[in-house]
Parts: sequence; structure tokens; C-alpha cells
Amino acid sequence: MNALVWRLHRGQGTVGSVGLLGLAVVLAITGVVMANEYHSALSTCGASHSCALLGRTLFQGDGFVKNLVSATVVLPALFGMLIGAPMVAREFENGTQDLAWTQGVTRRRWLSVNVGWLLGAAATWGAIVAVLVTWWRAPENALNGGAFTPGQFDIQGIVPIAYAVFAMALGVAAGAVFRRVLPAIVTALTGFVAVRVLVTLYLRPRYQSPLTARQSLTSSGLPNTDWVLSQSITGPGRALPGRGTHALAQVTPSNPPCAKHGSSQGLLSCLNHSGFARVFTYQPGHRFWAFQGIEAAIFLALAALVLGVAYWRVVATDA
Repeated sequence: MNALVWRLHRGQGTVGSVGLLGLAVVLAITGVVMANEYHSALSTCGASHSCALLGRTLFQGDGFVKNLVSATVVLPALFGMLIGAPMVAREFENGTQDLAWTQGVTRRRWLSVNVGWLLGAAATWGAIVAVLVTWWRAPENALNGGAFTPGQFDIQGIVPIAYAVFAMALGVAAGAVFRRVLPAIVTALTGFVAVRVLVTLYLRPRYQSPLTARQSLTSSGLPNTDWVLSQSITGPGRALPGRGTHALAQVTPSNPPCAKHGSSQGLLSCLNHSGFARVFTYQPGHRFWAFQGIEAAIFLALAALVLGVAYWRVVATDA
């Protein structure tokens, strides 16, 4: 049975392995260069007191590789679309399910072996990509933070593994339900994207209660490792919509003494004394791994749920 699974998926496995090897080579070469640049700049910036400026000067020519790293966010969806969705659907579409499911190889065994191998492959590929990307982004994270923000959170840590497992499981379930390859692929893609968007926008910011920080208008803001959910300017007895210059434009006319200041620094200092401040709602950076664990658990639970649907559709119903 294991040999049969390999014969059925060896083409996809070969393409995936070659692509993974190519990505590993690119990230390994550029990652070593980036790490060397970072440590070299860090060892010399102290003398010139320019360490705070490294984020604006280093890694500015790595746009292509940065885009490639960001594009790894779509890999789990590819697993579900191109490997998971056709697994059951192709058998029904080609009319070969009666040959695949015999007395020697029952539906349950056939599905369990195939699902086991595919989920194992998805988890392995997801883990390797996650390790590569997390290692590659280490200097960038150290300079500019951002590991907690949407987009970067999704390609680092342990959540890519859970995404890959969920996408594969969703593809298998879609194929079992629709029994046609094209509808299964479309469902796997749209379903995966919809769940990811819902979790990112509505669930992730609320895994733990956000914190609130109040700072003066002249402060440098929160550490770049924090995830800022919202930012506003508040004054005596009111909060102003917007942020930055948009909010300040509403403040100045109501404070004629401050409006007389010609410099922006003088204006901000005057508004500080008048009781205005900047208020942040945020998730602190030390919650990064807690959020990773929560989100990974959510997607693994969803994977188990949709796999239950696949087993019910294949094993407990008539072909």
C-alpha cells in the first residue's frame, strides 16, 4: 500500500522536493550574507552612534528575496489545491474507486494510508520552510521587528506547519464531498483563504486581551516588536479619529496658542502641555509564541474536523 501511494504521488513529491531544495539554496546563501552584514554593522555602529539607523540602511537591495520569502505564505494553499483535492476526487472522476477499494484494501485503510502520507509530507515541508524563513528573517526581525505583524507572523514560527496540514486536510475533504477535481480545487482554495482571513482579522487580535499605552506626542512610540492594533490621539475629554498629521490637523484649530508655533516640535510640545497624548492599543511582543501556539492549535483542530467529514463521506456513505 505504501509503495502504491508513492507511485500515485511521486510526480508531485519530486516537484515539491526540487522546489524546496531550490528555496533552501537561495535562502541559505542570502541568509548567510545578511547575517554577516548585520553582525559586521552591529560591531561598528556603536563608535559612530548610528545603530538606530541600521534598519534604514541594511538589506535595502534584497527586495526579490524578501518577496520570495513573503510568497511562501501561499505554499499551504498549493498543498491543498494540487495534492489534497485530487486524491479522492480523481478516483471518482476516473471511475477507478472500485479498483482502489477492494476486499484487500478497504476504503478506511486506503484513505488512512493516503491521508497519513500526505499530511506527513505537508507537515514536513511546512516545517522545513518555516525553519528556513524564521532563520533567514532573524537579522531583519532584530532590526525592524515585525515578526508579530500580519504577513510576517504567518510565515514564521510553527503556524506554517498547521496551515499546511489544514490545507491538505481541507483539500482531501473537498474532494471527498464533491468527487470532482475542479470543484474540489476551487473549494480548497476559497475555503483556505476565507478561514485564514477570518482568523487573521477577527480572531488573532483577540487571542488575549490587548493592552493600552498612553504616551506623549513627542515619544518614539512602542517597541517595534509589539503589534499595534490601533493608534489615536486623545485630548481633554475627547478622542480624535485618525492618527498622525490627520488628527493633529483637528487639534490645532481648537488650541490657538499651540497653532502659533512654527515648528512641528514646538507644536507637539505645546499640545503635550495642553493634555493631548497618543494612545496605542497593542499586543506586546512577548506574546508572539503564545499566539503562535493558539493559532496552530486552531488550524490543527480544523484539520481534524474536515478530515472527519472526509472519512464520513468516503467510509460511511455509499460510493
